[in-house]
Amino acid sequence: MAIAKADTAHDTTAARDKSPTAVGDNDLSAATANRFRDELGSIFGKPPVQDSTKFAKAETPTKNDAGDKTPDKLGDKPFNDFARTNGLDTRNTPDGKVEFSLKNNGEKLTIGTVDKTREGFKEIDRTLKEMTSLKQLELENKFGVKFAQPGDPKPRQASDPGSKPGKELEVRSPKLKELLGIEAALDKATPSHATGDSGKAVKFYFLKNQSFEPSAKGVAAFEPDVHGNPAVIVDPNSLDKTPITERDRDTKRDGPHRSIESVMIHELGHHSEEKVFKNPAEKADFYKGMGWSPVPGSKPEENQWMMNGRDGRGYAPGGPTPHSNWQRIDDKGRVTGEVSPDRVERLAQVKPATNYFTGPHEMLAEGLTMLRLGDSHRTQLMQTDNKLYGMMKGIDQKEIDMTHGAGKFMRSYDEKLQPRSAEAEKALLEREEAARARKPGTK
Repeated sequence: MAIAKADTAHDTTAARDKSPTAVGDNDLSAATANRFRDELGSIFGKPPVQDSTKFAKAETPTKNDAGDKTPDKLGDKPFNDFARTNGLDTRNTPDGKVEFSLKNNGEKLTIGTVDKTREGFKEIDRTLKEMTSLKQLELENKFGVKFAQPGDPKPRQASDPGSKPGKELEVRSPKLKELLGIEAALDKATPSHATGDSGKAVKFYFLKNQSFEPSAKGVAAFEPDVHGNPAVIVDPNSLDKTPITERDRDTKRDGPHRSIESVMIHELGHHSEEKVFKNPAEKADFYKGMGWSPVPGSKPEENQWMMNGRDGRGYAPGGPTPHSNWQRIDDKGRVTGEVSPDRVERLAQVKPATNYFTGPHEMLAEGLTMLRLGDSHRTQLMQTDNKLYGMMKGIDQKEIDMTHGAGKFMRSYDEKLQPRSAEAEKALLEREEAARARKPGTK
């Protein structure tokens, strides 16, 4: 019998549809990218650069009659392979060069434009490595987070409680688009990344070739690493076709949120839960407020939960993905049938923020994600279930007070932290009242 465990070791964000993202119209020029590198370089110093020509070597260059003084020409394939591996967009320019870019926060960020030569390939490789290294340094210094690198102690694959530890998993360095998504998440979800009582910084692990929990088919998981520190572990290739931020999405058909930004806000929401609740009883009371109950006959340490239906019945998740059928539970904790997740969502006493609610901890993390994304996402959370909105607002404020002191800061409707004042409170109240007055689905 697969009953949801709220505190299982594997809080995994389930995979949703991953759609490729088109490049936007607003162009941040190569000069902007150069200024970005120069400004960061002046703060942190120039990072070491490792040359890589693995894609360029795959194609034999051609030379024209000018001999060795003419740069070796390359076709499109090595540049396209390089772009695909690093999550970049490409465009052939009228003068025969190739432009590399990313769509970030609704705007086009140009990485560089180079000749289709071996030297041009080396140039864009160096440029991307510099920008990636500097962005990582910036995030580590600004937010105090860490990023695992090859050679660091490896995370272990998820294993069942009581069984031997899973095998060690190889990690890779993060890509620029992943760092930009994490930056957007940290900006909106602060102070969820901040250290709790342990004083240990959150560390991000990007797995190279093997999944953390293969059966879950997930994107990322919030887990303690081998040192017991809080960590976000990202599965291989799980973010390759995912837009960086919510503003970069070209479709809303894959759910209320789907971006690197929102995935990371979700995982950091698990960190918020760990910090805010000081004991199991406090956490259990919060879960009950969200419409969950312990499975009849289960022990508190087993953390087995079922969702309360408006029909007076209980429903427990039957699997780790949003599409798994749920189990109907009687008053003795016995399974009496299967129910689709859509029906459970309709029957829920407290309606979940999204269709990913395979346990109270995931329902909580999704609620915090919608709140912290702000604006239309916050409105959607409120219109979905006003009680859940109030609970998410409360736990978010509790974490803010724990970090900055009670009553000093608050989160605005558009997700920004700001000093608490009568004017700020009034502005938030007006936005909330306006959102409640609108019909669901309207802006």
